[in-house]
Amino acid sequence: MAAIGNKIVLITGANQGVGYETAKNLILSSADYHVIIGSRDSTKGEAAVRELLSTAGVKGTAEAVQLDVTDQASIERAMSSIESQHGRLDCLVNNAGVISMANPPTTAAFRNVLETNVVGALGVTEASLHLLKKGGGGGDDGKGPARLVFVTSSMGSITHASNPDSPYYSPVGTEYKVSKAALNMLMAMYGARLRADVGDRVLVFGADPGLCATNLTRDADSLRKRGAAEPSDGGERIAVVVRGEKDADAGKVLGVYGVSPW
Repeated sequence: MAAIGNKIVLITGANQGVGYETAKNLILSSADYHVIIGSRDSTKGEAAVRELLSTAGVKGTAEAVQLDVTDQASIERAMSSIESQHGRLDCLVNNAGVISMANPPTTAAFRNVLETNVVGALGVTEASLHLLKKGGGGGDDGKGPARLVFVTSSMGSITHASNPDSPYYSPVGTEYKVSKAALNMLMAMYGARLRADVGDRVLVFGADPGLCATNLTRDADSLRKRGAAEPSDGGERIAVVVRGEKDADAGKVLGVYGVSPW
């Protein structure tokens, strides 16, 4: 087995889609990265790792951890495992998410989406803060900030949702849109909290991969027909944030065209 990279990255919901492609992008880019694939289904997580490590040109390393963001016991087990093996996190990517396009919205769907997309992200972040504070940018000098990334969406932008001229102005998808708007506020609150606590040692971001043809809606082909990007494109947009290429825009939502209104 290759030596483990010195930048430890946990990506939740990463056995497929944009999370998987983010992991792939990172371990293809540099031997510095060791990516932990968080997956609710441990079998799927292990399969994703095998596939990643068999990719031609891979430089970094990867492992899987069972992580259900809606299960506090699962979160705690995952963090305990990461702490015992690595002692820190250099980046957490809160990517796990579900979608509902019910119209009109239902209370059951609303609770389900918020539980995963918002409460789940909160639970994982709270459990990982002590590891992020021990982390950093890696490299020979061990300096640089750790990074906390919330994967969001322009569908959660209140600016867009209230503008009749915006492509995101629509009554459909209430549950998902509200969850991403809440996630943006979660990002802002952690940014303020960590800045007061540790200064710029942990930088916080919102990252929008854009509309991608993933299985999130269980109809990737239909999304492609609507002009959706490939998951690898979304993964690249997240990976540039993880790599520190957008540190000047910490505290903002970064989308396809740069800083996005939210």
